[in-house]
Amino acid sequence: MGIRNFATFALFAFAIFVLNCNPKEDDKTKDFIAARALIGCSSLDECFSNMASLSKTGASFQVFKKNGARVYLKETGDLTSTKTGPIFSASKLVTASLILRLVDQGLMSLDETTGTRLGWTGVKGQIKLRQLLAFTSGLNPSSPSAESKSCIFTLPTGATATDKNNCVTAIRDSTQTLKAPGDVFYYNSFHMAVAQRMAEIAAGQTWQQIFDTEFAAAGKLNFSTTDPDNGKWYADITSKSGDGSLAGAYGLFLNAFDYSKILNMLINDGIYTPATGAPVSILTGGSRIALIRELFSDQYQSQTTIEYSQFAAFGYRWHYGLGNWRFCSTPDVASTCELDIVYHSFGANGFYPWIDRNAGYYAVVGVNNFNTNVFSVFSLLQPNSTSLFFGQDAKRFIPPLIQ
Repeated sequence: MGIRNFATFALFAFAIFVLNCNPKEDDKTKDFIAARALIGCSSLDECFSNMASLSKTGASFQVFKKNGARVYLKETGDLTSTKTGPIFSASKLVTASLILRLVDQGLMSLDETTGTRLGWTGVKGQIKLRQLLAFTSGLNPSSPSAESKSCIFTLPTGATATDKNNCVTAIRDSTQTLKAPGDVFYYNSFHMAVAQRMAEIAAGQTWQQIFDTEFAAAGKLNFSTTDPDNGKWYADITSKSGDGSLAGAYGLFLNAFDYSKILNMLINDGIYTPATGAPVSILTGGSRIALIRELFSDQYQSQTTIEYSQFAAFGYRWHYGLGNWRFCSTPDVASTCELDIVYHSFGANGFYPWIDRNAGYYAVVGVNNFNTNVFSVFSLLQPNSTSLFFGQDAKRFIPPLIQ
């Protein structure tokens, strides 16, 4: 057995020994965090340096107070906080937030169905918008390869309404709905693709147009225009090509600083509150506070079970809001979960934004994949796990920064 295979096997065996995890149900959150604490660091700078040393292209880490004041910035390499890159699944929180803007305008309702908006019938016509944003719609692929070969990844540039309608119809017809909507959590890209198409029909605009108008524009969140890719959605993020109208689960390119503006808007109940300049109301309706609460609230019903979550393999039984994970030490006990909850939206490349509403701050880890070092247990794990470990370490040092 080669050294690489041996190291991988040893890590896998150790993980099983420590976690004894069940991908669907077991919650080993505390055990896993305790195990990770064995590989700690003594300062925030040291934590960042350890994490960034594994990145191929550099990394950044920012911490902000609720009022928009940035209290910590560390950058290394080419990938600074203002360098545009793919954010993978961190796109999901952006998608949910943007759809919330349409709900705020009265163009959509979280309880509208695919039947009323898309004309679907039967069980799949009963799927609610909120269930699409919470991955409990039941639109689950028959196999992992079925998702990766889906039309959402090959939607052509300038796709027509017919192209998009055909794609979501294909999703409807190729997915399983063995139980009622709301019964099963299954993390995949299909749910948000359907939600995006509903949003386009409701707004009478393409997804990119909605994003540009409601978020990116000057007078709104004022995203940087220096890099033409900043704020662009693509179907194929590896080649930066295709129409991203159905890629809400993964397809956004955005720099870490501009992403922080979305977190600022969310932590301030729909009002973007920069450190300098006047606040900007992104959500303007009388129900904006209730909508933000709904975004972060647990969308699992009493009968909801976890069919697939990539974090279950690491012992985490996190529940889900609308486009965001609800990270707490007791995810199945709502009353105590709220005491230490953090809301986040991981990207597979390690991009890791989170909001701590209790402590009153938000943070963004900007990174895009990691080196593989056979001698480092740390780097053998998936990139998002590397960011997760860093985040767990970093959170210990943040309270003094926000006093």
